[in-house]
Amino acid sequence: MYVADAVPGYPCRQCLQDADIGDELILVSHDPFLGSSPYQSASPIFLHRQTCSAPEDGQLPLQLTRRQLSVRSFDADEMMLDAAVIDGTRLDETLIRFFCDDQAQRVRVHNAERGCWATDVERASA
Repeated sequence: MYVADAVPGYPCRQCLQDADIGDELILVSHDPFLGSSPYQSASPIFLHRQTCSAPEDGQLPLQLTRRQLSVRSFDADEMMLDAAVIDGTRLDETLIRFFCDDQAQRVRVHNAERGCWATDVERASA
């Protein structure tokens, strides 16, 4: 178990919020890939020890927009199409650019500094 002692510093991957100082978190390994891919890789992620829930407002979380990010676009076969390292304030425009490619099915977002998986963004269904 970890106790958050800085903000930002402990990004919960369930609620997509940075833990507040004193929040208890667990550190686990997670592989976001759904199928077999040469890009598969487990990544450490923090989760609040207490139940929390994912945001439902459709807005980009502050947790993502205030960090440097590595974003990677994948097709339906889990093969990488494009990638970029960006300031989180550019996440929205980067997602739009990646999804302009009709083959792009999901974008995997990672914390660029430590390489931890942050979230997946799926193509909206038509």
